[in-house]
Amino acid sequence: MENPNAVNSVPVLETERLVLRGFNENDVDDIFEYASQLQVTVFLPWKTHESKNDTIDFLKMSKEMFEKQDNIDFAIELKSEKKLIGGISIRKWNDENRCADIGYVLSPKYWNKGIITGAIKRVIKFGFEELNANRIEAHCDENNIGSYRAMEKAGMKYEGTLRKKVFMKNKFVNMRFYSILEEEYNK
Repeated sequence: MENPNAVNSVPVLETERLVLRGFNENDVDDIFEYASQLQVTVFLPWKTHESKNDTIDFLKMSKEMFEKQDNIDFAIELKSEKKLIGGISIRKWNDENRCADIGYVLSPKYWNKGIITGAIKRVIKFGFEELNANRIEAHCDENNIGSYRAMEKAGMKYEGTLRKKVFMKNKFVNMRFYSILEEEYNK
């Protein structure tokens, strides 16, 4: 099922509490609401949105990456509020190694409620069942405890910490790596 108003033809995925769908132009205010908060972006490679033009640029980039079959960016919409509260991406799936990478962001108002864990589980299911992935991985700054705990709760296994793996926001950062393999996935 596709969202006809989406910026691109991203499939619509659902959980009991969430709709994962393509971003659209009507999402600018909701995206800016979380993307403009320093506490949200402190551990992320992208800069805090300073204006809605930054958010519009994100939407353009999301569409371009989807068209290149590099990324699928899903908006995370909370069903009970009919509000966009974050995003989750599956990247680099179109690869002979059948290895995909997940990244995500969530409005702080919704942290510690199991929302991102549910979104990760649904994207893992999509990756294995629809994209024919063999391995799905994710990583985060070693200090981003909420992020790696969500990976663990979603069934991903800790593989190790790569020291000074990423140069981000003017410093080298140690990154914790997680993965789940197709044979570990419980359908």
